[in-house]
Amino acid sequence: MKYIFSTCLSAAFLLVGNVALAQPASVEADTSARAYLPKELVERYPADTIKSNEVAERAVAEVTKTRADIEKRFADEQKACYKVFFTTSCLDKIKEQRRLDMVAIKPIEIEANSYIRHAKVDERDRRLAEKNAQSADKAAANTDKPADERTPKDGPGATEEAQRKARAEAYAKRNAEFAEKQRLLKENEAADAQKRAENVQRYEEKVRAAEEKQKEIARKKAEKANVPAAKP
Repeated sequence: MKYIFSTCLSAAFLLVGNVALAQPASVEADTSARAYLPKELVERYPADTIKSNEVAERAVAEVTKTRADIEKRFADEQKACYKVFFTTSCLDKIKEQRRLDMVAIKPIEIEANSYIRHAKVDERDRRLAEKNAQSADKAAANTDKPADERTPKDGPGATEEAQRKARAEAYAKRNAEFAEKQRLLKENEAADAQKRAENVQRYEEKVRAAEEKQKEIARKKAEKANVPAAKP
């Protein structure tokens, strides 16, 4: 009788253990199916490919939506984790996945916002350069006039001539500054692109490491579940 009771008790524990192990597996299967939520977004916007305002604005909108989807997925998975036996392990896994996903999409947002910001600065500088060019053209046209039509060197007209000359010099200076700014911008964009590519590579390496870790955990759980109960 004692042997029969012990055998039944061992079988009951084994059954409960298998059910507990099966629950996290179902959650893991669900999270794995949605683990690569930002993958398509990352592939759609490789580093240094945002070259227009339209693309930049679309990328920002897609990043915002993907971030919301990641948070929603996390909330759903969090509820599922509280229903399984290994709650802490389950929560740790989905938190790490959320962190990796957020890291993956952040460089896209940075590049897009950087392009939009620089595009606005470029447009402002372009309009200013056009305005200054018009002023310089007027000053040059005045210089080409016959001597008797030019502004006298003495008197009120002399001040206007000096102002026109000063504007022309300021225009040339701003053009030089703008060219230097564009050169530095291109250098920064190249550095940002390289940094983003490195971030994406690190993200993919972490995802692969997480996959291997989950496979190893699943293998150990399966081995543990298949160990026969010891006879009393």
